[in-house]
Amino acid sequence: MSIELGSHIFSTPHLKLEESVRVWRALDISVMDLGNGADLDPAVVGANPEREAERVRAIGERHGMRFYDAFPQATDKHITNTPNEQEYVHQREVYAGWIDFAAEVGLDGISLSPGKYWPGVDAETAFARGRDQLIPLAEHAAARGVRLRIEPHVESVTWSPELALRMVDEVPELSLTVDHSHFVFHGMTYEQIAVMHPHGTHWHARQAALGKLQTGFDDGEIDFARIVSDLKAADYSGIIALEVVHVGWLSLDGQDVLSETVRLRDQLLDLL
Repeated sequence: MSIELGSHIFSTPHLKLEESVRVWRALDISVMDLGNGADLDPAVVGANPEREAERVRAIGERHGMRFYDAFPQATDKHITNTPNEQEYVHQREVYAGWIDFAAEVGLDGISLSPGKYWPGVDAETAFARGRDQLIPLAEHAAARGVRLRIEPHVESVTWSPELALRMVDEVPELSLTVDHSHFVFHGMTYEQIAVMHPHGTHWHARQAALGKLQTGFDDGEIDFARIVSDLKAADYSGIIALEVVHVGWLSLDGQDVLSETVRLRDQLLDLL
């Protein structure tokens, strides 16, 4: 299996899943990541995994779309290391439901936030709470034949490659969804970021620069030619999912999603 170019529902946050699928198929993309969407609510999917999986499978079959990963996007209520003990238990149940959903849909895996820093909670405790939450989820995922990944991201307890590798080391069966944008944002070099590559079982792609988590195609600093070359050399055979977004967090709402997606799509297709 060679590297395939995929897509992400996060690029179309106001569309229902079937509408989003139609958009991506019009762009000649036939692999897609799931997550929060207009008709994909984390709590609803987590509580009704078999029902939602049947609905999602039918959409994929109608349009020739293969679903690969799911990232139920963390919120303050559903985030891996919340300090609220009641929610800590509840969100584990929600994410366990998403693992069941992933298995029923036939996904390769799911991606989660490793957790964030909270007021009044020291950094080590925040990291440990994320780790301790992920361990049983990774066990459940392995039992269901689904990969559990974290996406190390800006403002998370794995904001640096070193912390990401520590989390992988401390959570058996855990792997990474790698997105260079979250590290270029901090001014990290390619070599610093690349230490995570061997643990990457999924990839996200958008352009970024120092202090800018997303930029236009011409303003970005990510060397996708080098990334693809290194992935080929390592015999990576998964998906690189296009993930240009339009959300308010960290000013991720300044780009024309369609135009930037098409430009990056064309570059990556040439490289692949």
